[in-house]
Amino acid sequence: MKVLNTNNYQFDPNYSLLALAARINPDAQAKKALSHAISEFSDWDALVTEAENNAIAPLLFTSLRESGSVIPQNVKRKLYALVQRHRWANNARAKAMAEIAEACDRKSIPLIVLKGSYLAHSIYPDPSLRTMSDIDLLAPPDKALDVQQILRDLGYTAPEHTGSQYMSGHHHLPGAHIQHDGLPIHVEIHLDALSGDTPASITTENLTSALNVFCVDGTRYFALGYQDQLRHLFHHMSEPASRLKLIWCVDIVYYASHFEKEINWSALKKNYPRVINALRLVDYIIPLPENLRLHIPPNQRPMPAETGVSILPLSTILCDPTKQRTKELLSPPNWWLRLYYGISPDDSLLLTRWVRHPWQVMLWVIRRMRARYAASLSSKGRP
Repeated sequence: MKVLNTNNYQFDPNYSLLALAARINPDAQAKKALSHAISEFSDWDALVTEAENNAIAPLLFTSLRESGSVIPQNVKRKLYALVQRHRWANNARAKAMAEIAEACDRKSIPLIVLKGSYLAHSIYPDPSLRTMSDIDLLAPPDKALDVQQILRDLGYTAPEHTGSQYMSGHHHLPGAHIQHDGLPIHVEIHLDALSGDTPASITTENLTSALNVFCVDGTRYFALGYQDQLRHLFHHMSEPASRLKLIWCVDIVYYASHFEKEINWSALKKNYPRVINALRLVDYIIPLPENLRLHIPPNQRPMPAETGVSILPLSTILCDPTKQRTKELLSPPNWWLRLYYGISPDDSLLLTRWVRHPWQVMLWVIRRMRARYAASLSSKGRP
């Protein structure tokens, strides 16, 4: 995805251009930079593919249009088709989410809307700009199975058991799905907003800030409070992934900017300094808006190696040959190490790379062995 020269780390042309386009309401300087980059660009098919892979095709289309950039007509048609497809899909998901929320409300089960289903209707000027693949809902742990049954009553296929032996005790129930206006709708009911691989937890029982309320087409929903939302966005983007999508960077930067006056920055710095560090690291990819410069220390050092690259999921790494597996597990990208472990761009990675990270890998493996053992016990008692 990116290239490295001997003097300083650089993005490849596709990623560099996409980072310029990954803005909400870009200012004149950002528009000018994007227009200049486009004038020297030619790899259009790869650009469209990478924009979709990073979940920012609608943002790319909008940024190109607003910057006055001239692009080939066939590229414009492809991007416009993606914009329309995501608009249609998001509208269908909004209808499905309203149906679920109303059914749960009738049974007095509160739900908290997570990720894109909330962000699309709060920080993005047009909900279709925030692409998504499913609906994520956080339920009280003792009500999650009741919500799963409500989904079945609404016509969703919702398995009782996960298909993987490593998913026992997972942070969400097996995904439910239905065809809605010709679109496959996927819903995940979370007991915890964060994965078990994450050294933190966000459930309905341990929230640190008051919930926010938002409305979509007359339906009222709950979302995480400001501090918990930033914690969630940080932990979600730092989890091992096949790719760290640019849309996740957009989410955390513009959420922080949009609610800059409402966020208690002193409490955030004291209680969750990793969120502040994450914004510093994302600043290398998407320059922070001016109102965040008041709260986030500036970066004085050059861009860390492999900026924007995540460690791969453990399941992917374990499929590789032993030698490659060891390298990928124990020598992950520098930028990701700083993100995941909260290491400032100014500080050494020595202790983290050789002590903290190997210990964390061992904890990941132990967690999976425990899940596998629990799954074997459960299957023996299952009819």
